[in-house]
Amino acid sequence: MITARDLGLAFRLALRELRSGQRRLAVFLGCMFLGVFAIAAVGSVSEAVRAGLARDARALLGGDASVEFATQQPSDDELAWLSARGTVSRVISLRGMARSVSDDTAMVALKGVDGAYPLYGAVTLDPPLPLATALGDGPAVNGQSGDGTLLPGVVVDPLLLERFGVRVGDVITVGTQRFRIAAALLGEPDRVVQGITYGPRVLMSLQGLDRTGLLVPGTLLTSGARVRLPGPAATPGASTSGALLRSADEATVAGFVAAARTAFPDAGWRVESYSRAVPRIRNLLDRVDTDLMLIGIAALLVGGLGIAEAVRGYLASRMASIATLKCVGGGVATVLWTYLFQILLIGGAGIAAGCALGAAVPPLAAGLTGQLIPVPLDASVHAAPLLRAALLGLAILLAFSLRPLLLAGAVRPATLFRGYVAGGGNGLTPAGRVLVGLGFTVLAWLVWLFTPDARLAWGFMAGCAGCFAVFRVVAWGLRAGARRAPHAGNPSVRLGLASIHRPGAPTVNMVFALGLGLTALVGIAQVERNLSASLARDLSRDAPAFFFINVLPGQVAEFEELGHASGVTMGVTRIDRAPMVRGRIVRIKGVPVQEVAVAPDAQWAVRGDRGLSHAATPPPDTELTAGAWWPPDYSGPPILSLSDDLARGFGVTVGDSLTFNILGREVTATIANVRKVDWMTFQLQFAVLFAPGLLDRAPATWVVTAYGTGAGMDGLYRTVTAAHPNVTAISMREILAEVRVLMERMGVMFRAMAGVMLATGLMVVAGAILADRQRRIYDAVIYKVCGATRRDILLALVTEFLTTGLVTGLFSAGTGTLAAWAAVRGLLKLPFAVYPGVVAGTVAACVAFALVFGLAGTARALKEKPASYLRNE
Repeated sequence: MITARDLGLAFRLALRELRSGQRRLAVFLGCMFLGVFAIAAVGSVSEAVRAGLARDARALLGGDASVEFATQQPSDDELAWLSARGTVSRVISLRGMARSVSDDTAMVALKGVDGAYPLYGAVTLDPPLPLATALGDGPAVNGQSGDGTLLPGVVVDPLLLERFGVRVGDVITVGTQRFRIAAALLGEPDRVVQGITYGPRVLMSLQGLDRTGLLVPGTLLTSGARVRLPGPAATPGASTSGALLRSADEATVAGFVAAARTAFPDAGWRVESYSRAVPRIRNLLDRVDTDLMLIGIAALLVGGLGIAEAVRGYLASRMASIATLKCVGGGVATVLWTYLFQILLIGGAGIAAGCALGAAVPPLAAGLTGQLIPVPLDASVHAAPLLRAALLGLAILLAFSLRPLLLAGAVRPATLFRGYVAGGGNGLTPAGRVLVGLGFTVLAWLVWLFTPDARLAWGFMAGCAGCFAVFRVVAWGLRAGARRAPHAGNPSVRLGLASIHRPGAPTVNMVFALGLGLTALVGIAQVERNLSASLARDLSRDAPAFFFINVLPGQVAEFEELGHASGVTMGVTRIDRAPMVRGRIVRIKGVPVQEVAVAPDAQWAVRGDRGLSHAATPPPDTELTAGAWWPPDYSGPPILSLSDDLARGFGVTVGDSLTFNILGREVTATIANVRKVDWMTFQLQFAVLFAPGLLDRAPATWVVTAYGTGAGMDGLYRTVTAAHPNVTAISMREILAEVRVLMERMGVMFRAMAGVMLATGLMVVAGAILADRQRRIYDAVIYKVCGATRRDILLALVTEFLTTGLVTGLFSAGTGTLAAWAAVRGLLKLPFAVYPGVVAGTVAACVAFALVFGLAGTARALKEKPASYLRNE
């Protein structure tokens, strides 16, 4: 039993040992630093965004609570109920077309607000002026108002000014109304809750929006209100307005939300607290955070191999010290604690440095996250992700260093004084195996604890175990192939091949470290290239050129003409159309949607209004997975067709019911069939299609898609937008450009994490080679005594590392391509192609890494003189 005195002695000895041996643990320190830094950085950025969301939740939502109405205009009773409980601000959002005086047009994100907006935060304008003044009536500064009449004001995104080539004071037209540009819109507090807007923002008053003529029945829009509740009771003598300036506490807001949901059960409105603001960003953040953290853990696991090799090599260099310590009475426990303290001190320094730099990432990453997620980051230090990274680092440190520690402590002094410990064999006692197994069990438990999705955690751990097994098999195959290879005529080549399978060779760690990092890079690169190709080729070819929304029933016939003679001159090859009614899913199988466990990939369908349509016959290329289509002349109770992704996400099938709120009226329909829908084609499709009867007479607008290519399509765009100010034209070219930009930004993060994994792998390779350096020097001395020249030894080394790098590169290219194929074909259901340039680059990089690191780590073996080593023998 070791005593406190023994621990004190071991700690003092550890400090003395570190004075001379710390250089040998540089790789160990680097592996710890990179892995911990990756995890700490990802966690710190995610926590900074979450803290920013929590801190500015009221401003981001626009109030203490939000209400999204099921109709364009809520009833007087509903507005009176809301107004009696706090300050109410009305907001209406929709897409529309803006036109300059020079007839330039662009799709814009329109937002109409009342005089109370914003309830929290502030709108930033250039030039700075009150929002009410900017949105009020006034003359156009640059004299474009024609007869001098007063025009309502708008504030616009600077991007629109640049696109139109206009400036503040000029005039634009939205719908049928002309507006004066009063200021450039630099910031709005609740912009983030709007999600992707696909167009520059144009902010106007509700009165101005009403004058555009766009608010007709069936228009695709979002109508809502923000509510600011009274804060805690004011002190005696305080004014009512002063009390309203204080924010309501969370319990008060929760009580309001519960009361609002029950006050008008048939209204179909959606009420949310500020604490539930921006759920889309939170969900996206959780997924990206989890994925990147797991990549960081994978990098740290790869670094664990470097830790094990560095510890093994360091202990091999300290064998004389260990032998001396044992000979003067030091027991196994003293030896173990002495070197465990050293490892903990060096590892602790790496963990501390990784956490410190990871904590500094959020301020540096503000620019990138500002593009991906428009939320101010909380740049303060967040303890939770740093503690998570430190615990994972410590667990990996102990799990991977226990085995070499226990082996070193078990070797007898008589063997140690021979110069080095022969490789091969496990050498661990049963208690030692249990201890090492316990270390990896704790590591697995931490991974499971820190991963929100238990299935993902188990899958990750199974994948890691599989990777270890697969790469070990590859290394075993490489060694077996080198052992059984025909004898080469050149002795140096034979020596190089023999070095691959000799006892103690670093082949396994080299194959695993290089292979895993390069596999990740190949997989990510192949996925990105295939997605880009699909967007540029398949999606662009199959997708329509334009979506026209908010088309009135009386205008559909004019669009039909575009598919005939007049359309030919414009390059139109096909016109599709469908009626659309806005509705919201409120119950699934009779249960309110708030109480249903909807799958994450289907939650988009229950967050707000959805486009609903009806059809007598199935859409072209419809593939039913369950049920049957109704007769064209169907007449009976409401039934519907549901897409297969929503059926899975809702947990429903044929015969179950869905309840909708359509224009303030609740309607329940039975699922008649489930059909497969490929959303990636961007064709005109609806998740919910009703049978004839229910929606036939409901106020609806139409969605029209136009297919075609060539310059004539630009003429179609100008013709439609000029003739129909109420119609919004959405260019698929612009949408695909937005998708590409988003993919590129996401790809930067994943490539960076894969780069960290590769860098860690390179350090592992360097550590494995350095740990084996003494053996290589000894072998080189023997070769020289036997007559080998430096050229012969160099050729042997090149053969060893070239063969290892080539085999590892080819295997990494294959496994990375296979993983990319599974992601593209299995998950995204897109065509997959192999890009030879990526494969060739991977193989070349692997060979280059193996040669550079291998030769650099063994260069000393070529310089050593045999005399000193032979004298010691």
